[in-house]
Amino acid sequence: MQRYEVLAHTADTGILAHGASLAEAFENAAFGMFDLVFDLSGVTGAEECRVEVEAETLEELLVAWLSVLLAEAEIRGLALARFAVEGPAGGRLLGTGWGGPSAGLELRGPPVKAVTYHDLAVDQVPGGWQARVIFDV
Repeated sequence: MQRYEVLAHTADTGILAHGASLAEAFENAAFGMFDLVFDLSGVTGAEECRVEVEAETLEELLVAWLSVLLAEAEIRGLALARFAVEGPAGGRLLGTGWGGPSAGLELRGPPVKAVTYHDLAVDQVPGGWQARVIFDV
């Protein structure tokens, strides 16, 4: 199964993340968000970023998860390349991202400025889950 697909969008960019489980779809959405910006092939998992978020819907949990990762990575100068999610269940998600310094990495695209609610969807599909998210770049 492909981790994610890039979605065509007029001014921004988006992904459709896939996973055999809901947690894996959330992990792949995070990977896709960073992979749009950086060549992650040489990133090691030395730095850890732990996230705990709560929300009423799966879609809101996805936005919260990705937004916190994006903010933490920007503040700490990290490119995150590996992710683990517990949940999401009961409106709560615990997750961790691992990566390394973003300085000096080859850029693949413009930086993600924000995670949007436009066309946002988290759906169970045959064989697993999909998470659609559009990023402001």
